[in-house]
Amino acid sequence: NAPYLIGPDRCYVRDADTKKPLVWDTGRGRAVPYDDADAAGLALEGEYDACGVRARPAFSLLREHVRQFTPEWAEGLSTVPAATIRRIAREFATEAMVGSTIVIDGQRLPYRPVAAIYFRGAQGHKNSVHNCYTLELLNQIVGAADVVGGALGFNPVCYGHPETGKPWYEPKPGPDGLMVTGTWVAPHLPYPIPDPKHPESMSLGGLFPLGMFGTTMASRDQEELWTQFKLPYRPEIMLNYGANSLLSVGNSDTVAETLKRIPFVVSVEITLTEFSEFADIVLPDTSYLESLDSRPNVPFIFNHPAGQGQWSWPIRQPVVAPEGQRRQCADVLLELVDRIGIREEFNAIANTHLKLDGPHRLDFKTPYTYAEVCDRELKSHFGAERGLEWFREHGVISWPKRVEEVYWRPFLKVRVPIYWEFLVGLNAKAKTIANARGLTWDDAWYDPLPRWLPCPSHEVRDARYDLWGFYYRDTLHTNSFTNENPWLDEAARLDPYSYTIAVNAATGRRKGLRDGQEVWLESPHNRRVRGRVRLTETVHPDCVGIGGCAGHWAKTLPIARGKGIMFNDLLEVDWDHGSPVNLNLDTCVKLRIVA
Repeated sequence: NAPYLIGPDRCYVRDADTKKPLVWDTGRGRAVPYDDADAAGLALEGEYDACGVRARPAFSLLREHVRQFTPEWAEGLSTVPAATIRRIAREFATEAMVGSTIVIDGQRLPYRPVAAIYFRGAQGHKNSVHNCYTLELLNQIVGAADVVGGALGFNPVCYGHPETGKPWYEPKPGPDGLMVTGTWVAPHLPYPIPDPKHPESMSLGGLFPLGMFGTTMASRDQEELWTQFKLPYRPEIMLNYGANSLLSVGNSDTVAETLKRIPFVVSVEITLTEFSEFADIVLPDTSYLESLDSRPNVPFIFNHPAGQGQWSWPIRQPVVAPEGQRRQCADVLLELVDRIGIREEFNAIANTHLKLDGPHRLDFKTPYTYAEVCDRELKSHFGAERGLEWFREHGVISWPKRVEEVYWRPFLKVRVPIYWEFLVGLNAKAKTIANARGLTWDDAWYDPLPRWLPCPSHEVRDARYDLWGFYYRDTLHTNSFTNENPWLDEAARLDPYSYTIAVNAATGRRKGLRDGQEVWLESPHNRRVRGRVRLTETVHPDCVGIGGCAGHWAKTLPIARGKGIMFNDLLEVDWDHGSPVNLNLDTCVKLRIVA
C-alpha cells in the first residue's frame, strides 16, 4: 500500500462513492482509486489535494518517519557500532540487486538474494508487533518477499495434486486490496481484522483482535482483569492435550495458582509431567509409534518445507500396539462427542475444517470412527482410489511444486501493508472499550508506523541487575516434550550448552566465574533459577543465554528431572509484561548472577 494517500487523520483518503483508498496518478495528475486499471504511474513522494484534504503517499510518510532511527541511536540500544549498522544496511540494499531477474522453468522472475528473518527473538516482547513489522519492512522495501533468493513464507500457495487440484489455497485481495491468506495455522484468517469488542473470553481476545492467545489464561492478575471487564463466568473444566504450561508459559508459581482455580482438569498425556499433578483425570495417549495420523504435514504453511522441491502428504502408521491403557486421543474425543451428544455439530465442523466434499462429506447424524474420518479426508483430496488403505500401502503421495506456488508474488495481485493504517481504527475502538473499564492505554502501541517502545526490562534502574537474560532453541530438544527421551538426554549431556547457563567468557572472568560452577540467576521480581555456568565467546558480554525448556522436577520424569534450567521461571505473567496489541508475552528479563 506504499502509494495509498494518507490524510491528516493518518487514515486512507477514500473515494467518496466507492470508499476505496486513493492513489495519485502521475500521468493524469489526479487522485484515483488504488485499483484503477488506467493509472499510468503511482506517486510515492509528494503532497497532493485529494477529497478536500492535503494528503501524502504512505511511502513518503514511512521514509520520513524512519529518519529518526539513526545508526547512532540504534548503537545506544544494541551496542552494535553505528559504522557496522551502516555497512550491513548498505550491503543489504546492494546485494538485493533491485531490478534483477532470473529464469526458472521458463518463467522470468524477480531475483532478490537477500532476506531478513526473525523468530522468537523479535516476537517475544511487549513491543512485539512493531519489532516484527520493522524487520519485515526490510524485505518489502527491496522487493525480497516471496521471490527467488528472498524471504519465503511457509508455502502460502498450493494448487494441489495435478489429478485433483487439492489441497488448494492461494492469497487473494481483500478489503482495500490487502492480502487475505488462502489458509492459516488457525481457523480464522489474520486479515481482514475484526473490530474490537467487549471481551467475552478468558483471554480477553475480543478486545485485541490481532492476538491469537492471551497471557490472562495463566496470569497473576487474571481475576482482576476478568472482574474489570465483567467476564460473566470462570473456567470450570480444562481439557489439556499434551501441553505442560508449568514449564512453557512463564514462572511456575503464577501458572500453578491459576490452575488451582479450575475445579476439574482432564489431561491427555504420553508421560506424567508436572502438569499431570494438577489433573483430576489423566488419559494415557499413544506415542508416535503407536498411533495413526492421516495429516502429519498439515498445515502446509507450518509443517512443510518452503522452497522448490515436492509437495508430500504422508501418513503416520502405528508400528506397535498401544501398551497398557493407552488409547489414541482422537478415538477418545470421538467417543466423547457421542456421549455428550454433539455429533451433528462436530460432523458439520469437520466437513468445513477438513474441506470434505461430495460423497466424502460426513453425514451430520452418523457416528464415524477416527479411521473412517481419515479415509474420507484422504479420498476427498486425492481421489476415491487413494483412501486410507492406499496410503497404508504406499505411505506417502508426492508431486512437484510449481514455480508459481513457490515464488508466487509476481503472479497474484495482492498488496501488503507497509503503512499499517488499520491500527488507527483498531486503536480508537479498543481504547474506548478499555478506558471504560479503567485499563491503562497508550496510543503509541497502535501507531501505523513502526516505533521502538521499551520493554519492562529496559526500565529496570537497579544497577545490580546488569545482564540481559534470553533463551534460545536447543538443537537437541523440542520445547519441554523431549527431555525424558534417554537418547536425546545422552546427547544433551554431551553438549556443553544444552543444560547450562551460557555466559560470555570475559564477563564470567570479570565476575570470577568458572566452567561448571553452580550459580543463581535472579530477576528484579525475586524470581531465581539455579544452573551450571558455561563460559563462551558466542554470547554478548551483557547477556546470559539458556537453551531449551528444561528444568523438570516431576518425580515421574526420572531422566529429565533436575537437568537443565527453566528459563521461563524468570518471567512475569501479567498485563504489564504482555503486548497490548497481540497479547504476546514479553520474554526479555534483566538478571544478576549470584554465586
